Amino acid sequence: MKIIDFRVQMYKCFQDSGWVKVSPLTTLVGKNESGKTALLKALHKFKPFRDESYSMDREWPRAHRRARDQNQVVCWVRFELEDSEKEEFSQLVGRDVSPTHVDIGRTYGGTFVIESLHELVPDKWPRKLIEESFGSLPGPQEPVGDTFRQKATELLREARELAFGGRAPELPSLTSGHIAALREVFTPGDPSPQHENEEQYVQQYLSRLNAIASRLASLGSLQQNVQDYLINHIPTFIYMSDYRAFTGSAQLDLVKERMNRNQLTEEDKTLLMIMELAGLNLDEGVQKGNLPDREQRQYDMSDASATLTKTISDHWKQRKYEVQFRADGQLFYTFVKDELDPSLIRLEERSKGFQWFFSFDLMFMYESQGTFKDCVILLDEPGLHLHPNAQRELLERMEQYARDNILIYTTHLPFMIDLAMPERIRILSESDNGNVVSEDFTRAQPEAKFVLQAALGMSGRMSYLVSTRNLVVEGVDDYWIITELSNLLKRANESGLPEDVFITPAGGAPEAAYIATFMIGQQLDVVVLLDSDRAGREARDALVKKWLTRYHARQTQILSLGEVVGVPDKEFSVEDLFPEEFYLERVKNVYKRELATANVEEIPLKGSDQLCKRVERAMKELGIEFNKGSVAKVIRAELSHMKDASGLPEETQEKAKKLMTAITAALPEASS
Repeated sequence: MKIIDFRVQMYKCFQDSGWVKVSPLTTLVGKNESGKTALLKALHKFKPFRDESYSMDREWPRAHRRARDQNQVVCWVRFELEDSEKEEFSQLVGRDVSPTHVDIGRTYGGTFVIESLHELVPDKWPRKLIEESFGSLPGPQEPVGDTFRQKATELLREARELAFGGRAPELPSLTSGHIAALREVFTPGDPSPQHENEEQYVQQYLSRLNAIASRLASLGSLQQNVQDYLINHIPTFIYMSDYRAFTGSAQLDLVKERMNRNQLTEEDKTLLMIMELAGLNLDEGVQKGNLPDREQRQYDMSDASATLTKTISDHWKQRKYEVQFRADGQLFYTFVKDELDPSLIRLEERSKGFQWFFSFDLMFMYESQGTFKDCVILLDEPGLHLHPNAQRELLERMEQYARDNILIYTTHLPFMIDLAMPERIRILSESDNGNVVSEDFTRAQPEAKFVLQAALGMSGRMSYLVSTRNLVVEGVDDYWIITELSNLLKRANESGLPEDVFITPAGGAPEAAYIATFMIGQQLDVVVLLDSDRAGREARDALVKKWLTRYHARQTQILSLGEVVGVPDKEFSVEDLFPEEFYLERVKNVYKRELATANVEEIPLKGSDQLCKRVERAMKELGIEFNKGSVAKVIRAELSHMKDASGLPEETQEKAKKLMTAITAALPEASS
């Protein structure tokens, strides 16, 4: 089963995190103390690789002591069933039915709870099992009387229906009544052999009916079988927060002494980890270090080197390591080289970045004992002490790790965020009712936004160091969609945005004016693109009246989105670049479950203002909270996979061309 969402409730700083959507590589962003670690730990303990239970004493939210309950679900996880699992599920229940997803929770007491299990499958026994069980009950041996035969068939049908109705434990209570009913219809006159055959059937019926009831009870109900099946298919969760740089050299007898005194250092522990992964034993190493037979020891070192090298190459094909061990008496050395640097150098003498990556890979293997298939990998603040370039490299490596497994990681590092994949980002914020997780950047608290702002180059101090030609837009949605439209036009050999233009998204029209002001103050060229609405007009007036005249900014241009695409007389935002039908289809896709719950197929729109505002009003009337950012992510992902602009609706192509032309014309000429 594949995790697609999760939710944490009544755990440390979370009363209810809300549903957190999971992608193959999911980024949890937030400031320190925002609950990133708590969120991962709650998810990890759902089904940890090494047993680790929830602790009500230490993990129940403070100031809610009277509400403590061992039956409180700490973490809900929504799983999507694979095609093979759907087939197995159908076979298990004995009919062609299987859910697309299932919600499973785990309580503080450690019990798994399956949401709406009684709706998913009734509390019955599998039809196939019942058929097999009753198949062991033969009919009366002929000859018997017609009335007896008819009554036997009737009573057997009643027993089968009771079992199919999920009431198999009641079968023994039928026995006495059924036996009496059969004896009442014995063939008159006790003729032979009818009388013997009828009496024999009564005895068989009595024993077999009790045996069927016992068998079904021992095998468990269909509901129990389904629950066991689903729980057994839950993936394992691996949590890592300790990213030590390994030490590969030591004097083994001293390590042994410290172990005996229970005083192992962190360096000792990493050495023992390497030895264990290589199949080496500390006691044997100490013993052989005192023996004169050095040849056998070198064979051992060579074999251990090959063992660890092969293990690493089998799991981490993205980076090829070669490990070589050496030993001289009690001195033990680890040499490592890789395909990028073939020099054979002691591990602790390699660069810090190399040590970190090598250690990261080995820690990963050790924590899971090399078992990665069907695991959910949880990384808490990876790359915290790496240089920004190394953080970018780590992010690329994590992309490769996530090809075969779900990987979720926390960070407050700008260089650990891939803004080309915004649909992966989840933001943690504080609220009056505990911490929450959101996909909506615009609704996050200022502190929670800071990491993304830094990554986007949104703060004034970063933006004006990035480019001499700048485009400021109102939000991240504008940034995503305008960038992808530009790329599509270029792939169609049309004109997109110039390569040297740096796009800076803001948190709304007022912030766009604020950021543009920073750039103007630094004598930079800037084009500000604002929505055609009241907020956009107010931001435009503030820029013109307060700042452009003050700084005498000759190269600053302010564009209104509706005007530049040829729609000057109505409210217009980036969503209006698309036809109403196109946008609504993406809305329905994003809110498929919510609309189905509301029993709505079409979204009725009213008014003539911005499309996203009309959709928001319509959804509110349906009791659905609308997040235009979620729809923008879907559109951005769809645009990124199009071959070129020919895949766009015709009116979107025309408006996109006008937009790129207007922005390019507003920019000053590039400096040579």
